[in-house]
Amino acid sequence: MARVVITMEGGLIQHVMSDTEDVQVMVMDFDTEGGDDERIRQFEGNPVYVFKGVDDVDPARVEEIETALFK
Repeated sequence: MARVVITMEGGLIQHVMSDTEDVQVMVMDFDTEGGDDERIRQFEGNPVYVFKGVDDVDPARVEEIETALFK
């Protein structure tokens, strides 16, 4: 099972990290204010800010986060 860590600050997603490359994360944010124009799309008649992928693949860091927060 792939594990994904999504870091948010101030209501904005700052970082997406995974423990494997075999995962695809899609972020759809209905708060488009201040978003890059090339990442704003229309979904069901609403503008959304989109991101697809992960920023980092770091199994050791994901394990460290999971152990510290959930074990």
